[in-house]
Amino acid sequence: MPEGRNRGAKKFDLLLHGDLWDAEHGRRSDRWVGVADGDIVTISTDRPGDAAVVYEAALFTPGLVDMHVHLVWDGSDDPVATLHTESEQDLVVRAVETARAQLAGGVTTVRDVGSVDDVAITVARAIRAGRIPGPRVLASGRTVIITDGHDPFWGRESDGPDECRRAVRELRGAGADLIKVSATGGVYGQAVGEDPGVAELSRAELDAIVDEAHRFGLPVAAHAVGTEGIRNAVEAGVDTIEHGNLMDDATLGSLVDAGLAYDPTLFVYREIATSDDVPPYARANAEGVAERHWEVFEAALAADARVIAGSDAGSPGTPHPSLHRELGCLVDGGMTESEALTAATLTAATELGVPELGVVEDGTSADVVGFAADPLADITETGRPSVVVKDGAVVPR
Repeated sequence: MPEGRNRGAKKFDLLLHGDLWDAEHGRRSDRWVGVADGDIVTISTDRPGDAAVVYEAALFTPGLVDMHVHLVWDGSDDPVATLHTESEQDLVVRAVETARAQLAGGVTTVRDVGSVDDVAITVARAIRAGRIPGPRVLASGRTVIITDGHDPFWGRESDGPDECRRAVRELRGAGADLIKVSATGGVYGQAVGEDPGVAELSRAELDAIVDEAHRFGLPVAAHAVGTEGIRNAVEAGVDTIEHGNLMDDATLGSLVDAGLAYDPTLFVYREIATSDDVPPYARANAEGVAERHWEVFEAALAADARVIAGSDAGSPGTPHPSLHRELGCLVDGGMTESEALTAATLTAATELGVPELGVVEDGTSADVVGFAADPLADITETGRPSVVVKDGAVVPR
């Protein structure tokens, strides 16, 4: 339905009034949004009717999407240490709490890419059923890794192509929305036994995972820090490259040509590389990849790569939510504010197969965030929403 003038007073569940922005339509000044039965049913230049609840804001955007979170991690200086001291029950409670914090922070959709015992899959189900509040959660559950590979505490150890196919089938049966793999080591997780620059899963193993996952319609996200492992993941046809710190120019070109998405997660690596409080091994590892990481991001922008925004919330020094911190880094690295917001709305929603969540448009689900100050002028305002609406319901503050 096109935008229009008021055609007569109607009753809505909720009215929103202010400027609107999304990547499809740009900025629309002084608009009224009418919400009923969970959906946006009208956008007009005049007040379209009445509602029991009316919110004003300087700018309304689509609900934000964080493409890389870990709900079971607490964002402390050493989340793995916390895992080792907690019961599984404590861990589940934390995941519920962090999901609620994400939603209250304006993040209405998250992609959880690693959780102990598939806890995030259970939380995702509970949110969908309306049993607990939270954002939409698309969860991978455990990560497919080599024996004692990166992040073993939530790894599904798999050696050889046949075992990797078995892992995909097992995770599918557990209810995973996507498959997460560790193509390389990482900077944090275990002090001994891994190197962030080393390829872990082999090309043959990645080929098997991608083939089996895609056969079942499951996308594949690849943790990939080192050059060879990034190349293996891109050539295997994963859907998203997470981190990409040491990606070379040739592999970046292949990523762009294949239309794969790049999730740089700049903030968390900068945080670990500059913190005096994280484990020393983690800081040393992060320092070794930090400079090239920003160079890769700048090259990705120059190559017009499809960038999605993920904060790695839950990781060291990265509390829930932290998407606004990541968006600040995207702007620091060369994006405009509108480009950064696009990475956290339409581009991310499209990657998840729900592009309608990335626009403010008649006939779409009412996932909308309002801001008292304009994030298109100062991207850090994305961390200070004045009103959050998910599925047409205002989130309690």
